[in-house]
Amino acid sequence: MRITGLVRFFNHVRSRLQAGLKPDEVETFKKQVQGIVRDVEEMCRASGVTPDHLPGPSRRAYLFLKEIDLDNLPVAADDATVASATSFRIKNVVKVGDYFADKLWRQLITLVDSSAARAQLKREMDGQISAIERICAKYDTTPSTLEAPSKRVYCWLKFLWSGENLTSHLEALQRARDALREYQPHIARRVDMHLISMNALWRKRQYRNAVLFKVNEGFLSADATVWRAIVHIAAQERERARDRLISDFAESDDFSEVLFEMESFASSPTGSARGHAHDLDESFDRVNRAYFGGQMPRPGLVWNRTLTARKFGHYQPSRDTLMISVSLDDPLVPACVVDFVMYHELLHKKHGVTTVGGRQLAHSPGFRADERRFADYTEAKRRLDEIAFRQRGLSVLTMAADPDDDDD
Repeated sequence: MRITGLVRFFNHVRSRLQAGLKPDEVETFKKQVQGIVRDVEEMCRASGVTPDHLPGPSRRAYLFLKEIDLDNLPVAADDATVASATSFRIKNVVKVGDYFADKLWRQLITLVDSSAARAQLKREMDGQISAIERICAKYDTTPSTLEAPSKRVYCWLKFLWSGENLTSHLEALQRARDALREYQPHIARRVDMHLISMNALWRKRQYRNAVLFKVNEGFLSADATVWRAIVHIAAQERERARDRLISDFAESDDFSEVLFEMESFASSPTGSARGHAHDLDESFDRVNRAYFGGQMPRPGLVWNRTLTARKFGHYQPSRDTLMISVSLDDPLVPACVVDFVMYHELLHKKHGVTTVGGRQLAHSPGFRADERRFADYTEAKRRLDEIAFRQRGLSVLTMAADPDDDDD
């Protein structure tokens, strides 16, 4: 039994809770949530089932809505209300993203073989990135205020343009193409794969002679086994074992690492460290005094906007930005847990990447020794494991494919 729109309503509610409600919106919000929960339960009763029999994403959406503490909803301060209500729209940015995703797929062989072709592609991307930044500057704003679909494309372009990410992206597309080639004799229509930033794990569009299958950029480092499972979905052959393989990878640190890094390219320069339950500036000050003698330079501190299952922080050295998962911005999460994640990420700032035996290690022995100096190390790790258990599936749910949802 599938309840159309339930996952989409969950995503809407989650976004509203993250941004905070205006005081005059609270009662209406309560009634909406209560009404949806009641409707789901009545629909299940009419079908002779319980909400436990709903498909995974719908079931988890129902449980999330059912468990919201409607008597303690986050209310935004006046300035936060204004900021959250202000977004900037630039036409055709999503179409630009689709253009580059299609070009990367169609010209894959040329781009893999030719450094000149890759350099030309990066110049073209740079031109689009600069154009977006110029338009934002003209209206005295930054890409952090872009509407969500446009912001995702901007961050994705910046991500591909930076470092070795374009090479990694092409390698991922090659794994996708190899998996597709293995399965192609069983597919009646041509399948095009776009690896792109999106708010779903995947999305499929069917045409008369072709299938367009968009896949979340988070699968950048997925191996051939995961890509074979993705190809099977594109061919309309879903199996529980393959679905589990895909969702397990979507809950991995590797997947979250990509999302964190992409989001950091449009992090707001000011006003984003204060959450609803925790303040990152206060956390940094506590950790800096206790473990760095007050000598650690303050990085940019921001909450990300994506619920994560296991990875709760990210330090981006090129922009000196430290991002903490909004999953921890909860009154039920103790300050010591936020401080531990803050400390862990500041250790990345302190230690950098160490090369041992030709391998690059982000968590060197020195890093791990410092990490264990945290006063509440065992308790913080235990609480993070509990949070990860609760979040398992919920972070995937926020990106679950919904055929009625569209970035455009």
